[in-house]
Amino acid sequence: MKNVLLGLAFTSIILSCKNVEQFRAPIELLTAEWAKAQEAVMNTHGQLDASATFMQTFVDSFKIDSTMKWSKNAMMTMDSMRIAFEAQHNGINRLKTEVDEFKTKWVELTKDVDALSMGLKDGKLEGDVLTKVNDLKTNAEMALTQSEAWNKNIMGAQATVVQAWDYFKKAKSLK
Repeated sequence: MKNVLLGLAFTSIILSCKNVEQFRAPIELLTAEWAKAQEAVMNTHGQLDASATFMQTFVDSFKIDSTMKWSKNAMMTMDSMRIAFEAQHNGINRLKTEVDEFKTKWVELTKDVDALSMGLKDGKLEGDVLTKVNDLKTNAEMALTQSEAWNKNIMGAQATVVQAWDYFKKAKSLK
């Protein structure tokens, strides 16, 4: 009887290891994709912080001295450039909130990826592994796409701020 129980235990261990092995390739692929997406998310977060700091340096620059006599054309140009700057500055702040929220979600999802990797390493995976892997792969793909879009928005906002500042300075010289 003892031999039968040991045999069943051994068979159970072998089957559970084989069960885990069927998930090795999908989990390893997910881990690689996740690392790439994580780099993109963290780089975007860093670029966004730098952009917000960059724009903050312009806040006082777009003030119009009301004691000065400006031509109507100069006033209209300065006012429209100030409004353009404020729109970009506010947009970057909203984008920062969005990316911060995404990063918080990302950190939680990373725990799931780590749990799958550890489960693979320990030979113990629980639940619907393929569904979890596919869900996380979808999140990694979305993170790459979203990071690319965010980066385009960041670059566009910075270019608009620089251009608005150039026009604002030119208008100030018109008096």
